[in-house]
Amino acid sequence: MKIAVFFTYQYSIKTLADSGIFDREMRIYRKLSEKFNIDFIFFTYEPHTDDSFTHSGLKFIPLYNYITFSNNKIIMFFKSLIIPFKIKKLLKDVDILHQHQLLGSWIPLVLKAITKKPLLTRTGYDAYEFSIKNNEGLFKIKFYKFLTKLTIRYSDTYTVTSNSDMKFLSRKFGINKISLVPNWVEVNHSVAKRSKDRILMVGRLEYQKNYQMAIDFMIKLEKEVTIDIYGEGSLKEDLNNTALEKNLNINFLGSINHEELILIYQQYNYFLSTSEFEGNPKTILEALANGCVVFAKNNENNAEIIRHGENGYLFSSTSELVDMFNNEFRNKDLLLKKDNYEYLQNNNIDVICKKMYKDYKDLMEFK
Repeated sequence: MKIAVFFTYQYSIKTLADSGIFDREMRIYRKLSEKFNIDFIFFTYEPHTDDSFTHSGLKFIPLYNYITFSNNKIIMFFKSLIIPFKIKKLLKDVDILHQHQLLGSWIPLVLKAITKKPLLTRTGYDAYEFSIKNNEGLFKIKFYKFLTKLTIRYSDTYTVTSNSDMKFLSRKFGINKISLVPNWVEVNHSVAKRSKDRILMVGRLEYQKNYQMAIDFMIKLEKEVTIDIYGEGSLKEDLNNTALEKNLNINFLGSINHEELILIYQQYNYFLSTSEFEGNPKTILEALANGCVVFAKNNENNAEIIRHGENGYLFSSTSELVDMFNNEFRNKDLLLKKDNYEYLQNNNIDVICKKMYKDYKDLMEFK
């Protein structure tokens, strides 16, 4: 079985590596390749690469080799429509087209039309719903709505990572062929000594992640603790300046690769997520898998993972979060003792591999 995987539009290996998630994104494909003898080819958006290359046995081909690069986004969009006709010969022996995330789906959609090969689209979050919640403007919202509807209609399989995304899309488009394949995680039974006066946060420093709530929380908390934040984003300077002005113990530690991040989780007793909205949040899954006590903002997607008082805590306001933490610090015996791993069975990487392989196999039969 040979599968062509298309990166998110304008994403390169460097983009993923700089954000620390390249190794994580590739691990599931390496596992699928080894376990089910699948040959993957990845099409990326490297802007200054002349040759295709391999990484850990996986082959990558830069799509921008086939068009003249421009820094103008509108020009690049129209040029990208030519790419399918330029690369169709490379797909002669490919069995399945796989689009990773919604953005860029027009390329495999055109390829499907001209090669008649089946298409699977997998989205880690729903870009249309996110554009609404992020108030990204009427044009972007309408564009994502159109692209979502088009991609769902012409994909042979369309998978999402959360029940809430599935319900949203079914409600908006009245389409029931969407399937659920949640994000994967590897459980670690580490018993390493953990810090109880430091709190871990991981994520992009953007509006969606709502780090202002973490700042407000630190101002009101009774006990002196430190928050360590791993991630980059456009709000880093503003958030750091606010923390310094208010003399708060908040450290902005930048991005690290995924293997290092897993070891970081194991150093902390507490993990905090203040995100206003999510897809199927990998950081919460990984925090649970690595033994952290998770405190997460109560939204529909987080609530699919966290069962309040059982495998973590959900809060709706800063004062509620402060009360929960103060209670944790005063009553050490109230720390969650329940084994989180039973809640992660559906997210186990081996389970997700089997689900993905089944989708591929079904498409081969459909073909």
